[in-house]
Amino acid sequence: MAADSDKSEARALPTADELAQALKVEVYDNKGKSTPLGDLAKGQRTALIFIRHFFFVRRLSEAVPPSDLPANTRVLVIGCGSYQPIDDWATAASSKYPVYTDPSNKLYTLFKFKSNLSQGDGSEPRDYMRDAGGAVARWFSGITAALGSLQNLPYVGPKSQNGGEVILSAEGECEFISRMQTTVDHTNVSELATLLGASKHDTAGQ
Repeated sequence: MAADSDKSEARALPTADELAQALKVEVYDNKGKSTPLGDLAKGQRTALIFIRHFFFVRRLSEAVPPSDLPANTRVLVIGCGSYQPIDDWATAASSKYPVYTDPSNKLYTLFKFKSNLSQGDGSEPRDYMRDAGGAVARWFSGITAALGSLQNLPYVGPKSQNGGEVILSAEGECEFISRMQTTVDHTNVSELATLLGASKHDTAGQ
């Protein structure tokens, strides 16, 4: 029963008020320019990827490049911390999607994303983790990607902050949300590809 409750909580849609507030939150690009989230998503079906680590974005970029998305559909990657590490992070993740950050963490709060360092019990392995290695290797790779260089150290967000995935309709309504319950609990790339209606996606190894 507890597991069922956690899963239900993980995918409970935000309230209309929570979503309205979220769309007003300013996010920052790699140059430090701020834009309300709602302006970025306006008029297009938009998947928001609130990242925990780069393995997910790397796999998503490989399996579902922008050219495979339906017309009027886009993917935005959002992290926490300041904007300065974005370029290093995007390079390490081989991201084919725009990367933004929410230094205020307001979006993480409004969408009720969890903060913990739980590794989970491994009962539901994720397709994007197949080449990620063990916990220590993942931690080291994640730190390396986030930092890029020591000059980025002051700008990295909370290491315990988990993320998730949100899909907004072109009209600005929330169609889907999944909140990470552990540090290895992003939505499977194969499921997200299906939800987005990707024309094709690489399922090798999934």
